[in-house]
Amino acid sequence: MITLAEAQKNVRESLDGFPPRITAAYIAFAETGDPASLNLVAMGVLQFYLAKKPEKPLDELPGSTRLVDDLGCDSLTMMDTVFMVETLFNIKIADDELPRINTLDDLRDQLRRHVAGGAGSAH
Repeated sequence: MITLAEAQKNVRESLDGFPPRITAAYIAFAETGDPASLNLVAMGVLQFYLAKKPEKPLDELPGSTRLVDDLGCDSLTMMDTVFMVETLFNIKIADDELPRINTLDDLRDQLRRHVAGGAGSAH
């Protein structure tokens, strides 16, 4: 789990330009470990990098929403998202895991698993 001090540093250095509700959720996650805050941050990071923004925030879309077919997520968007999530939560998502991330729920589940278990942590 990230510390509040790490989260505050990351807000300044990595989340500049992100919506306030995403940075607030990130700080809240550092303080409480609340999975809802983790989900909001993950969806906010992905939405930030999408070339074509959906009409609704991603956290309001169904979990079955497909990253490529429904949101137009390409490989660069996915790599940017994964890199930012790895940076924010001090985790490592293996390249061979990426093909299994096809929906918003897949992204949430993968992130929760890594953060909860510290799987492949630290760069």
